[in-house]
Amino acid sequence: MAVKKNATEAAGTAEKEKTVNTTTKDGKVVSGADSAATEGKEKEGEAVTLAYIGPQLPGGLLKTNKIMIGTREEIMKELAGVLEKYPLVEKMLVPVEKMAEKKDKAATAGNILNKYYTDIVSSIAAGERKEE
Repeated sequence: MAVKKNATEAAGTAEKEKTVNTTTKDGKVVSGADSAATEGKEKEGEAVTLAYIGPQLPGGLLKTNKIMIGTREEIMKELAGVLEKYPLVEKMLVPVEKMAEKKDKAATAGNILNKYYTDIVSSIAAGERKEE
């Protein structure tokens, strides 16, 4: 038999489920704004799996949908040459868990990821024109 709750009880339960522990291991309390800002961000030195959702770069530098595993520092070190030439590539590296959502945003005009994507395409085109 299912348990029925009235609206007040359901709202109270939902509010309790939203409660977040804002006390860090060292006993410091973090404000909600701080914890929301860091939510979804990896800890320093923690391994991550990132996907590149930007356009394919010329010369085989970086292909669309490339998956990279390691700490963020290791990945940035590996991509140092690419980032020197195309700095916006870093903005197009997303966690694999959010890859589909971010690719949709990159394809939608008026979105910041779409702007980064088109700016990279423009950089590639400008580089090709300069080489000719």
